[in-house]
Amino acid sequence: MEFFLKKLSEKIIHFLDPEQQCGKIERLQMHFALETIFYNLLTAFLILWTSYLLGSFRQTLLLFCVFGLLRVIAGGFHFDHMLKCILTSTFLMVGGGKAAQMWQINLTVCLMICFFTNLLFFIHIPRGTANNPYSEAYSQLQKKRLRILSVLLTLCAIYFVRVRAILLFAMFAAAVLLIPDLYQRS
Repeated sequence: MEFFLKKLSEKIIHFLDPEQQCGKIERLQMHFALETIFYNLLTAFLILWTSYLLGSFRQTLLLFCVFGLLRVIAGGFHFDHMLKCILTSTFLMVGGGKAAQMWQINLTVCLMICFFTNLLFFIHIPRGTANNPYSEAYSQLQKKRLRILSVLLTLCAIYFVRVRAILLFAMFAAAVLLIPDLYQRS
């Protein structure tokens, strides 16, 4: 998979810069950007196509959007290999979308999950990744965003019963993926 994305990126870079006028740094930046775009497109397509085949497209799409927003702000655990990430993300999103079709979560369980996830979201300070760390000021901004988003999602989960399972699954999955990061930093 990685080999294919690397070769595809190289071909596009060669097409965009056939005379190799860009420097080594610029070519590496283009290469990384193209690989990231292709990886994200592939993952999104796999998740949404699989969910469509299983009849849970709308639920999975909403879950994918909410979970993605939480992950962009909060960060958390990342796999060391692309295939692991694609398979785990697909399993989480499609499985969560399908489960949300079948589960009705009562208010008591909703409040317990919201308490747990908000506790993690409120103590977590987003710091970026090892390859792309955040500045202290940006970490604090992301922390504020995460707190606001978690409160909004909690209120939506409490009041909108039809999407409660989706919102709670997104919050819970994002919170669980913060635990290794929190453990490592303590």
